[in-house]
Amino acid sequence: MYKVVLLFVLCTTVLGLHVDRALEPGTHGRDVVETVVYRIHRSRVFPDDRDFLRRVAYTESKFGDDPQTYRSGYHGGVWQFDRLKKTKYDDANDATSPYLRSIHASIKNKMGIDWMQVKEEDLLKPLYSGLAARIYIDLTSQSRGQIPDDIKGQDKFWKDWYHTQQGKYGDFEMRAKELLERDMSTAGGKIDLMLVVDGSASITKPKFQSALDSLARLVNVFDLQEANVGMVTYSTIVTSVIPFLHNLTMEGLQDAINSTRYPGQQTNTYAGMMEAINQFGTLPNDRIESGIPRLMVVLTDGLHNQGDLKPVVAAKLAAMSGIITCAFGIGDSIKVSELREIANEDPDYIYTVQDYDTLREQIARMARRAKTVPQTPKMGSETSETMKQVGEKRYYRFAVPENGTTIILINEKGEIRGYWTYTSVEQPSSAFYDGVINAGETFIPPPPARQVRQRRDVSQDAPANDVMIALESFKVDSKANVKIVQGDARKSAATKVDVACFMLVAAFSFAVLAIH
Repeated sequence: MYKVVLLFVLCTTVLGLHVDRALEPGTHGRDVVETVVYRIHRSRVFPDDRDFLRRVAYTESKFGDDPQTYRSGYHGGVWQFDRLKKTKYDDANDATSPYLRSIHASIKNKMGIDWMQVKEEDLLKPLYSGLAARIYIDLTSQSRGQIPDDIKGQDKFWKDWYHTQQGKYGDFEMRAKELLERDMSTAGGKIDLMLVVDGSASITKPKFQSALDSLARLVNVFDLQEANVGMVTYSTIVTSVIPFLHNLTMEGLQDAINSTRYPGQQTNTYAGMMEAINQFGTLPNDRIESGIPRLMVVLTDGLHNQGDLKPVVAAKLAAMSGIITCAFGIGDSIKVSELREIANEDPDYIYTVQDYDTLREQIARMARRAKTVPQTPKMGSETSETMKQVGEKRYYRFAVPENGTTIILINEKGEIRGYWTYTSVEQPSSAFYDGVINAGETFIPPPPARQVRQRRDVSQDAPANDVMIALESFKVDSKANVKIVQGDARKSAATKVDVACFMLVAAFSFAVLAIH
């Protein structure tokens, strides 16, 4: 029996727990929905939905936390979607259009799911409920117009075409605004964020001021005790800079943003990005050594049209300096290829919004993304984390040595726990992880050559030896120290104990012999 238990423990340690609650019937909660939404988004099967799918999950079932979500005899799941047939057949006489067949083919190719074989009871799994809802929403937008950017417009879209019976106009708007307030709440976290703002003549002064208002709201999600936030405004040239190294309070920073002068000339995005790179160079080296994430967000409504050097040059230079570049396109004059170049071809860092009036609502997506950019600490490093709210999170990413790594978590106040996964592109959480991190020492073995999981985008199963970690607060005002060491610290401790015991036994034996 001992050997069986030992084998189980060893296998669990080596292989991880492989928890994926997005595929478990009846699961619910924010982490589950975030996992599903991100996975669907990353599949690239569907166009940008402006956060609509996530908001629908909250409106319909409060992320499945509503006790009526999984009521007896109903299979709609978290998204409360009970029209599975319409996601399989969209033409007359139960036929499938070429467009829908292409969606089915992409889902099978990207996620390993044969949609025509899906049954009603499969929608009890959150991933399937979310996919069914997303297929239906996409088909609806093809015939009824694209999903609106603004919450009020999305409310009408939801009532007219998604929830047409019990729900009433305003229900979606109320729930979406609740989410918006949570998304934009102030949270801690170490990050260096530089905003690069297009102030060219194609943007009118009222629209420019609207953008500044949105950015002033965005910076409020960060704690200036841990984060450095600055802003570069450009047109033909750089016209104003709020440097990283300032002594502004949050209110002072917001006032400085809102009082920025409108340039109103040509568009030299390269110049704005290069000034931002220079500003990163003013930060203390210890922030680079600590692996604190560096993020540049470029907001533009048009095309670079001034100067010989293009934004792609600045984007590549930023990447060489360890700076993540994010493109936020605004309006209908955007060249998508330029946004891709600014974001170094990473679709996770490309956002678009139809106009400046809805930027204030849609910028919450950027805020959520910024909060999840992982810190990349070095092996042997030690840091402290303070989390004021329950559910607040911190993220890490680093390479696991050949002999594994140990996470030493010491709670000084409250309670912080965490999750880890080998997957390099999907954040771990209570819904998705390969292992848990509790107070004390947690050993993470080196990853297998390749992780393969059922019905998941295989592109997420990178063979790299990186591990992703998420630490979460379970009590208000929690504080913990985190140390990352090479190898299995538990074995080292056990060896020390064994040596100490041997020395004690030897000393005792020597004393006994001396007496006799």
